[in-house]
Amino acid sequence: MRLSTPVRAIAAGCLLSWAGLAQARTETETRFAEAEGGQIAYETCGPEQAKAVVLLHDGILHSAAWDDVWPRLCQRFHVVRYDRRGYGRTPAATAPFASVDDLVAVMKAAGVAHATLVGSSSGGGVAVDFALAHPEATDGLVLAGPWVSGFSPSAGFIARSVKLMALIKTGNLEAAVKDPYILTPSADAERARVVALLRANPQNLSGAGRKLERAGPEAREHLGEIRAPTLVLVGAVDIRDVVEQSKAVAQAAPAAKLETVPDAGHFMYLERPQVFADRVAAFVDAE
Repeated sequence: MRLSTPVRAIAAGCLLSWAGLAQARTETETRFAEAEGGQIAYETCGPEQAKAVVLLHDGILHSAAWDDVWPRLCQRFHVVRYDRRGYGRTPAATAPFASVDDLVAVMKAAGVAHATLVGSSSGGGVAVDFALAHPEATDGLVLAGPWVSGFSPSAGFIARSVKLMALIKTGNLEAAVKDPYILTPSADAERARVVALLRANPQNLSGAGRKLERAGPEAREHLGEIRAPTLVLVGAVDIRDVVEQSKAVAQAAPAAKLETVPDAGHFMYLERPQVFADRVAAFVDAE
């Protein structure tokens, strides 16, 4: 059906208005939550009366990793993202701390009493730890290629990690991000973005202050205690350790399901932001 010129003009105006509204919602300022022995940088966006979503980044990138997913989710939900200790704009810890307590501090500062937690890799591990410690504040979990405490890496995973760290220490980030599990072979633009983010934020790779994190109980033995609805996502080309761990988490958590994201690696939200955002949105809407 073809639209008349006036109708097309009205439709275009509506689209422009919605685009402007979406942009306004995602132009946020960095704030700092007071946490044990330091401050945590965080941002919020979206309508405050909407369902809350908290994004937890992986162990290499900081909250900017969510840049392509952020505006999509902000149109529908009240979204919080933050930099963990020693990443992005958050200073490294100078005293012992607990990542779960940091998340509590961020949610309190953002005025969020309960939320769906969306965690990537080690961020998924933090989300699981929080769900076990604070079930009343956990509406749901979306775990993207999760790495949960209590699982042991394989010999192949350890060898790969040693190789990657050697490349990183020599400054050869381009070679490091050619790792076949991080992104799919054709994701050249996304690889360039990862390198740019790491060069602009070398503290992400230094590990400064993170050794001060206090370890809690290992989550693997307690996954059956998770009552929140849980969606486990794994990239189609992710490393076997992560794939097997994703399956184990999905099998152990009573209200969990596992989905594979096609044509994606570990950083699935960088390669397939629309697909990722759509799956998160559908999951949150169903809660």
